Amino acid sequence: MPLPLMALSFLRVPRLLSPTPTPATATVTATTTSTVVKFQHFRKPCNFTPFFRSSILCPLVRAIGRDGRFYPTPADDDPPEAAEDSSHGFSTFQQIHHQAERAREIEEEDYKNNQATYLAAIADVEDAPDNVDFDTSGDDLFGDIDKAIALKRKEFVSQGLLEPNPPKQDQLAAAAVDELQSEELGDLEEIERLQGLTGNGNGNGGLSESPFELDFDSYGKSKVRIVDGKFKMSLAELLDESKVVPVSVSGDLEVEITGIQHDSRIVNSGDLFVCCAGRKTDGHLFLSEADKRGAVAVVASKEVDIEDTLGCKALVIVEDTNAVLPALAASFYKHPSTKMAVIGITGTYGKTTTTCLIKSLYESMGMRTGMLNSVASFVHGDNKLELGSAALDAVLVQNLMAKMIHNGTEAVVMEAGPHGLGKGKYDEVDFDIAVFTNLSREKDGDRDAQAKLFSRMVDPERHRKVVNIDDPNAPFFMSQGSQEVPVVTFAMENKDADVHPLKFELSLFETQVLVNTPTGILEISSGLLGKHNIYNILAAVAVGIAVGAPLEDIVRGIEEVDAVPGRCQLIDEEQAFGVIVDHASTPDALSRLLDSVRELGPRRIITGMFVLCYCFAYCC
Repeated sequence: MPLPLMALSFLRVPRLLSPTPTPATATVTATTTSTVVKFQHFRKPCNFTPFFRSSILCPLVRAIGRDGRFYPTPADDDPPEAAEDSSHGFSTFQQIHHQAERAREIEEEDYKNNQATYLAAIADVEDAPDNVDFDTSGDDLFGDIDKAIALKRKEFVSQGLLEPNPPKQDQLAAAAVDELQSEELGDLEEIERLQGLTGNGNGNGGLSESPFELDFDSYGKSKVRIVDGKFKMSLAELLDESKVVPVSVSGDLEVEITGIQHDSRIVNSGDLFVCCAGRKTDGHLFLSEADKRGAVAVVASKEVDIEDTLGCKALVIVEDTNAVLPALAASFYKHPSTKMAVIGITGTYGKTTTTCLIKSLYESMGMRTGMLNSVASFVHGDNKLELGSAALDAVLVQNLMAKMIHNGTEAVVMEAGPHGLGKGKYDEVDFDIAVFTNLSREKDGDRDAQAKLFSRMVDPERHRKVVNIDDPNAPFFMSQGSQEVPVVTFAMENKDADVHPLKFELSLFETQVLVNTPTGILEISSGLLGKHNIYNILAAVAVGIAVGAPLEDIVRGIEEVDAVPGRCQLIDEEQAFGVIVDHASTPDALSRLLDSVRELGPRRIITGMFVLCYCFAYCC
């Protein structure tokens, strides 16, 4: 061995022959074959510095144990630590690509599940022209959206999912051109050429249309598209959810139901037809008509033969079809009244006007509010429901409320007349607030029916009662339901009421009233005429107080209602006299109307009657 290496080894051996390290300085690792002792103090640097340095020998010597074997240092034995892989082996591009693929899959799955809704939403949209230009440098965002929707509809048309719907203006223009004579066609071409010069705006004196111009005449008048929800379930599921116990069943209970009707004239394919017996006719007599229109199942209260029908596959016999109809309708439409606030107004007079006032009040609080009354019905806002001559019944009420929920309605105000309450049409409507306006002596027999509305006020946390205590029947209505439910009273004569007027002024064009409430005094100026309308205003204010509405929202909501069609409505055509139209259908109603008009201070009143029991009064 060369001398330098022998000297180096000799100097190193005493340190390696030091006593066995204590457990505090040694780590013992047990394996299935042997025990390896790793001496931690070997990691420390050598205290002795040789007279020369060797990058090769020094580590080799430090790894020699007492037994002369080679033991590498633990630091050299452990593999190098790698940076944590948070991308799980995928590059950033691959992750983005994977997320995009997943988003497309979710979008396609949502489209498959809701295809009918998407198609119905753009069914009336006009097709995109063949030369659609996407250069929208001067267009707005909504123009881009309209073009995208039109192109998507065009794609659906090409797939056979929708019928073509060419632009109506093009159709009208084409029809008009076909009717023109040859000389008129020349004039039309000249007009189009001049219009082109005017609209170019190329610096040659033409006028260009600014993209920021607004049509103030139509501003705020656009309406939201109302979409009908799609409902379907098997007959067995409907019977189970409605908890209707049939007397007997026959046929295929798994038949799919897509609608429910009790009027054979409006039955559609896939409907369940409920044979209801009325005062004038019996629905069992119109089973054949319902069958021809596509009814697939029948609910009846007596045995009927469905074997000879065209499409009826199931028959359910119950004791009383009129009694089970509300439950069937509510279950089919998924109990929509439980998903929004429902305010019911009952009484002899003032129901229609009060519903309009409360609807406006709720909308002033920022809530989408629907309305159901005898004059007009709205999904929310100005989106009117075209019901024609259809009367609100158990099925139609649930259908309309389901449509409201489908279109984002948060509350609904409705008339709850004694006829509907007495016939059980509203048995499955979950009312939150009950309002009593008044009860005429002619309608004393309606009191028990109207009391059904207040008997449902049983939850002090959710329900409220609003009662006119000027009416002698007020204590009866206040006693219905739970006595723990809060009651808000209103009156004109009784100053103990929670809501009452401090003073008021009547005129032919305006009603001003100063209203005292538990939370403050309100000054209201309304276009509703007559003393009886002050009661309606007080009822609406009381509802606002019952739900904790801000006072400014109450005032703004009430003042937004200038008139209610056919309810003491002032007709102003700049004539030299006033004209008031009102739906006075009884002698008592006519007497009340004339009393209200006299309080306006006219010099003379001329009354007249016309069809549908409407009364008009000339005031001069």
